[in-house]
Amino acid sequence: MTLGAGSGAGNGKGTAGGGAGNGNDADGGAAPLAHTALGTLRGVRSARVCAFRGVRYAAPARRLTAPSPAPSWRGIADAAVPGPPAPQRPGRMGWVPGLEIDPSTGREDCLHLNVWTPSCEGRRPVLVFLHGGAFVFGSGAQPMYDGTALARDHGLVVVTVNYRLGLPGFWYGDGVPANLALRDQIAALEWVRDNITAFGGDPAEVTLGGHSAGGTSVLALLTCAPGLFARAVAMSPVPYGFATPAEASAWTSAARRALGADPAAAPLEDLLAAESAAVRSAPPVGGLLPVAPVIDGDLLTAHPVDAIRSGDAAPVPLLVTTTTEETRLFVAIGGRDPGTREVFGRPAEEIVRMHRGPARHLVCAHRSPMSHGGVALGACHLVDVPLYLGTHGGPLTGSGPEVEELARSMTDEFARFCRGEEAEE
Repeated sequence: MTLGAGSGAGNGKGTAGGGAGNGNDADGGAAPLAHTALGTLRGVRSARVCAFRGVRYAAPARRLTAPSPAPSWRGIADAAVPGPPAPQRPGRMGWVPGLEIDPSTGREDCLHLNVWTPSCEGRRPVLVFLHGGAFVFGSGAQPMYDGTALARDHGLVVVTVNYRLGLPGFWYGDGVPANLALRDQIAALEWVRDNITAFGGDPAEVTLGGHSAGGTSVLALLTCAPGLFARAVAMSPVPYGFATPAEASAWTSAARRALGADPAAAPLEDLLAAESAAVRSAPPVGGLLPVAPVIDGDLLTAHPVDAIRSGDAAPVPLLVTTTTEETRLFVAIGGRDPGTREVFGRPAEEIVRMHRGPARHLVCAHRSPMSHGGVALGACHLVDVPLYLGTHGGPLTGSGPEVEELARSMTDEFARFCRGEEAEE
């Protein structure tokens, strides 16, 4: 098992708010409190880490409308349990260890996040992480994205985010703001900017990270979320996974025909059924994605790869990661092999060369011991995520001294970048 680094310098249930944090230290015994401008949150303490789950970063989502600020509250709100995931159909990757999720628990009131911190005192670097799932599946509360290890062992404040998926996140036209999923992510970043000091985080030291669809979102946000993060990590992004207006209109029209009703008022289960019909009728964006961010001329004024090429993306330090056998996972779930080099490897290398800020490309070759559907997963899509985040040790990565040593080196490397040490080299 190896971690190869190819580097290239680029050119160049509560709600939450903000305020000074004076919660209890993680080594104390009482439940931690985060005092925010909107109200006080009570979290839970475990393994020298304070966790606040189900924190509302926006008002309850109204279908097909842009997110709005979260309301204030009185008293102490409990933040012990994650908020519900976004509405979603059963995903083809729910069998992957660490991605367990019950789609039946999805709710439209899903704009929540989770925070892990060593202490609510002080100022620490922050990682905001966007989950993957092809923009149709997943949650910030999936075990693979747990922030305990990075908070406990590396002193980071870790934030994971729920955002709208599928048609509720990517309906196009009919007067609906485009790219609602990206707008949710921006709202979460704005919440972090305004509130993370209440959890011991430094709003000037935010790293935005994400895997797969989350990594693709990171590339988009490099072009449309100025000043909201200081560094970026795109893990296995789909660099060409951005839709034209014609492509977005096609999946929306197919959904409208299947739905046969006002999308803003139809029952949620009917909307999800229409989504299923729509994604079957259109080719995947970028070779993989059933729906995707659309270059709408408003939020996304240009293709993110073109913006990176022209220097119009944020010139923040950028880390791009891939694995050597990304597409084995997609073959294992019965899909076609779009080609690891074509979809992931070569575009990632191109982005690193073009980026106007410091940039690196890390390639993971650790092979999973798992098989699925008769296919050995190998160094597949996802196998590196637990190794970077410290959530390894399960069936996907395997366990033992060699895995522990590899995970230690990868998590150390990742945490150094999030602390800004990579940018100083």
